[in-house]
Amino acid sequence: MTNQALLWRWLSRLVGIAFLLYLAYFAFSMATGKDRMTEVCNQIRPGMAIDQLMILAEANGLGPRQLSAGTKLAYLAEARSFGRHACRVELDGGIVKSATYNFAD
Repeated sequence: MTNQALLWRWLSRLVGIAFLLYLAYFAFSMATGKDRMTEVCNQIRPGMAIDQLMILAEANGLGPRQLSAGTKLAYLAEARSFGRHACRVELDGGIVKSATYNFAD
């Protein structure tokens, strides 16, 4: 076998292993997303100001990054699960009224 053939063989194996690791990470993220987001949603309390909410969202990697004071309903989604796991946050006058876990699929 030539050096070039050996190189392609190892390179293809390396790419295959990297792909399998990505799939495992994706599956793990999907399987544990509900627990992660339920915990975050429980940290969002009624009466919390929108500024505090945005600090909590940023600390946990949730988006969108900016909400205006006039926002009535927001879904703070986790980028790790491509937005499937989120917190549904109801606001009134820039103050949190309620927050619940939401699964979008």
